[in-house]
Amino acid sequence: MQFPDERLVFIDLETGGGEPWRPIMQLAAIAVDAGLRELETLEMKLRFQRHKVYPGCLRKAHYSPGVWAREAISEREAGRRFSEFLKRHATVDLISADGRGYRVAQLVAHHATFDATFLSAWFKRLDRFLPAHPRVLCTHQRALWLFHEDKSLCPPADYQLGTLCQFFGVRLKNHEAHEALADVRATVALYRAMTACGHAIRRVKSTEVSGGDCVTPFRPELVESASHSSSKLVETA
Repeated sequence: MQFPDERLVFIDLETGGGEPWRPIMQLAAIAVDAGLRELETLEMKLRFQRHKVYPGCLRKAHYSPGVWAREAISEREAGRRFSEFLKRHATVDLISADGRGYRVAQLVAHHATFDATFLSAWFKRLDRFLPAHPRVLCTHQRALWLFHEDKSLCPPADYQLGTLCQFFGVRLKNHEAHEALADVRATVALYRAMTACGHAIRRVKSTEVSGGDCVTPFRPELVESASHSSSKLVETA
């Protein structure tokens, strides 16, 4: 099967708090092709001023002074690397106000509005153009729509990344959560699972419906089967 060159760039940020002026401590990104096959990975730790970060965010992001001293780069250098990464995977055509065409990357994130707001504030501080579409696709919203459209699915307790990963059989261990690269890998896997689920659910309608209750609890093995079938189509195309 021939896929068009329509790439997605999944991202995850670990920040120093909820306000966009607070620093980004970690950034991870994974670019995939239209078949959701991984093309390239980027992971960066950024230098930041400790007094601008809530202490709880340091623990949440698994901050280690020694690791950051060895691996962290400046905010400006991180912005340059991220911008170049996005340009390599820019497949969305836009037209500027003066009629010139240009390309940007299509971002995907869980709770996309949060990440998009931080990225916009960061690149504004750097006085750089962010080569990404202003509309960021959201796996949180994708999950909400999935359960809204198919009432046979028992919805999870909430729509946090960890909860959805557990629901769909995606690996994300507690000690890995809120580490940017682990989170973005989980987001890619979650998106794959939800995409496959759309095909699998149609084959798994329960014959019993009672009192408006949800009917079919999710079965991860069905997604694995659908994903395997999809990958075989890609391999044999």
